[in-house]
Amino acid sequence: MKKIFQMYILITSILLFAFAACRKKENVPECTAPAIVPYQPYSDPVWHPNGQLLGFNHTPQAGVFANGTPPCIWYMNTIKQDSAGFYLMNIDGSGFRRITNYKLYDPAWSPDGNWIAFSIPPHIYKMHFDGYTFDTAHIIQLTTTGANFFPSWAANSDTIYYDSNMDAPTGTNFYSIWKMANDGSGKIRLTQSIGIGDSRQPFVGSNNKVYYMSYAAGKQEIFSMNKDGSNQRQETNNSGGGSSPKFWQNKIFFESGGIKVVANGITTLLASPAVTYDISLNGEIVYSRMEYDITKDIKQIGTLWIMNANGSNKRQLTFNNY
Repeated sequence: MKKIFQMYILITSILLFAFAACRKKENVPECTAPAIVPYQPYSDPVWHPNGQLLGFNHTPQAGVFANGTPPCIWYMNTIKQDSAGFYLMNIDGSGFRRITNYKLYDPAWSPDGNWIAFSIPPHIYKMHFDGYTFDTAHIIQLTTTGANFFPSWAANSDTIYYDSNMDAPTGTNFYSIWKMANDGSGKIRLTQSIGIGDSRQPFVGSNNKVYYMSYAAGKQEIFSMNKDGSNQRQETNNSGGGSSPKFWQNKIFFESGGIKVVANGITTLLASPAVTYDISLNGEIVYSRMEYDITKDIKQIGTLWIMNANGSNKRQLTFNNY
């Protein structure tokens, strides 16, 4: 009986030690990798009206490497900053070439194909296009006051819509939607942001209405208006924020955790992960497939992809070659 009791004490002690060891292991802090935002090798794609030529910002990726010490390892990508700039490429992959050694933010091609408007903060500019390349020696500045972004052309290429904080209400930095002639003259504010918040990112849709982001009941929604600023109306309800609204064939597209489309009041996710996109005249969407969680040597970080307007036929256009 004494031996049995001693054995019971021994087994109990082992179990208690094992339990304590488990509890001790559970209390060891887990490895928490820092929040790393990778470089985006391809971004801001824009269609030429012919649907066969693409412009985009590109900073070639040099590789992916591990950081930290075991067991806490995370990954980062490196880039070739000396090769960064705005590039052109045919959609079959040919004609890949660098045009500038700096990025063109918010690029927008004129519907006649002869100009590209873009922002280099805080102003908007345009460059002439001859069918193959841009006249980089004669860049025309269109804005001179305030901070100005997101140019979008009217269908006849004579007017540019954009957002600006010029003449913001006293004590605010609110942005409103503006329009100007394609030579920078005749600037007119179309939306008022007093007590509401920003109105931003205008886009002239295929129905000649202007779509933009603004606020309703404290939430960011998509609105539309006529080209003269009249008939402003809310188009979405609880869209979940988002950015870059566009319109094509009675459908509203925007970016929010991917590329989404709103049709008949129903929101559908078309592609994820995806950021910065554009829609061609025939409804093809080009986007950057941006991977934020780098866990291995992944070569698809921020590469350009193309798909149909319904999300079908996804195919890769550019590659990170290193």
